[in-house]
Amino acid sequence: MIKNLIFDLDGTIINSYPHFVEFFYEVCKKNGVEVPYDRETVYRMLKITVPEAYARLNCEEKMSYEKFYSDFVGLYTQNYQKLTGFEETVSLIRKAKEAGKENYLYTHTGPVTKDIHKNLGILDCFEFILDASYHFPAKPAPDALLFLAEKNGLDVKECIMIGDRPIDALAGMNAGMLGFLWDEDNLYKDIKVDYHSKDITDVAKIVGI
Repeated sequence: MIKNLIFDLDGTIINSYPHFVEFFYEVCKKNGVEVPYDRETVYRMLKITVPEAYARLNCEEKMSYEKFYSDFVGLYTQNYQKLTGFEETVSLIRKAKEAGKENYLYTHTGPVTKDIHKNLGILDCFEFILDASYHFPAKPAPDALLFLAEKNGLDVKECIMIGDRPIDALAGMNAGMLGFLWDEDNLYKDIKVDYHSKDITDVAKIVGI
């Protein structure tokens, strides 16, 4: 039985990727880097990973990844209050809490994560939030999830990791958990994970709420 739901943040709880695309263009313009891709292509690159999107620019001589990421995070921090939640995910989180399940969060986003949850009115729905300040290897490495499980006394076999990118589901699977990929736009047709759905409300059926 699945007792613990672990959520990703960006693209899963909050609709941040339209903003990410704009941040991407703004950071590149600031650093004198031309983007040879349209917004749909940038969106698809960012939905793999941010480092992947940067690598496709081949712009190391003008802008290091460290500079790119620092500027990108700066824009995120300045604009996070504009981010809105996905109603279906927020409802799922509340429903899980009411059903006696425990919600956790694992995100690469920094300390503004808690403020985002306060803005959405769901901070009290989470038992523990693991954000970028913990400095674990990035997903799909399992290190952060194994730490989260140990710290909170969780059996990994009773956990499901839920996210909008393959790295989220794969991180969960690499930690011995179930992995659920919410692929609303059908971007990842060939990915092999435990659960792959266009509808995040399918999680409710899987965990029995």
